[in-house]
Order: sequence, then C-alpha cells, then structure tokens
Amino acid sequence: MLDLKAQLAAAGLVSDEEIKAAEARERNKAKSKGKRRSKRKAPGKAKAGLDRGALEAAGKGERYTMVRQAVKAQRLDSSGPIPAADAVPFHFAGDGGVVGRVFVSPPAQRRLEEGSAAILAFISDHGLAHAVVPAALAREVAAVIPEWLRLLRGVTDATDADEATDASPADGEGEAAGA
Repeated sequence: MLDLKAQLAAAGLVSDEEIKAAEARERNKAKSKGKRRSKRKAPGKAKAGLDRGALEAAGKGERYTMVRQAVKAQRLDSSGPIPAADAVPFHFAGDGGVVGRVFVSPPAQRRLEEGSAAILAFISDHGLAHAVVPAALAREVAAVIPEWLRLLRGVTDATDADEATDASPADGEGEAAGA
C-alpha cells in the first residue's frame, strides 16, 4: 500500500513539486521546534534568586522544585553526608521542640550568629532536609511557606520570645487574682 502522498500524485491531485514543497515546510517546522526547545531553560539549572510571585502562584510540587533549586544554588553549607574537616555542629530549635543539628564551617557559623544567614527546611530529592542559606532567600521562602524557616536571628528568636511572654502573663494574672 502506498502512502497518501503517492496516492494523491497517482490520482493527479497534486504534482511532484507540491509534494516536495510540503516536505520542505515540514522539515522547517521540525527545525524551528527544535530551536525553541533548546532556547528553553534546562530543568536542572537553578537560578540564583527566587521569584516570590511565581512561588506563590505555583502548585505544591512546583514550589518544592523552585525552593530546592534555589537552595542548591545558594546554600552555604555542605550538602554531602560527610561534613568538611573544619565543620562544627550548630544546633537549632526545630518543630515541636526538637533540637536539630547541621554541620557548618566557621564562616557560616558567624553568618548564622550575626543574622546574615538562616537555616531553612526544604523538601530535597530525598525528603525533608535543612540547609544554611543567605537570609534574603530564607525570607523569600518564609513569606510563602513560613513553617520552613527554622533559624533566622531577629525572626525566629522573636517568635520564641513571644511564646514565652504569652505564657508568663497567664501566671502573673493568676497571682494577681489570688492576691
């Protein structure tokens, strides 16, 4: 059985020149589609910043991917399972009073202590993970997913202080009422 082009040519409905012109148009379309695909951003490449508007508009899976890529591009600690030789343990308060620990270099530790870096929880390729990232990135993520911010001087410590002061007035009121 012949293909459609041959059948149309045999019936005299199209000429050989018209068939060749149609085939050339198809080849040009295929080439232009390939060029458009190559101009798109490769999915594995991470961009340096994080677009908060796009993060807010994205679905859950897309958010995880966007945050993961930004963390990979900007993290200040080692992502490997074995810490560097000069790394020191740094402890922080996690969810539900759990104490978390990351191993950081002395410069990253100084940045955490002065507030120019933060510890951020995120969904890595292997599940929940923690990373030391610049404070600006942590603030962008926390604006959309606040429960992922684990430690940022002036933000998370203020929350802990607020919880402590919320508990203490109740005790003080009880004493005042009994007096």
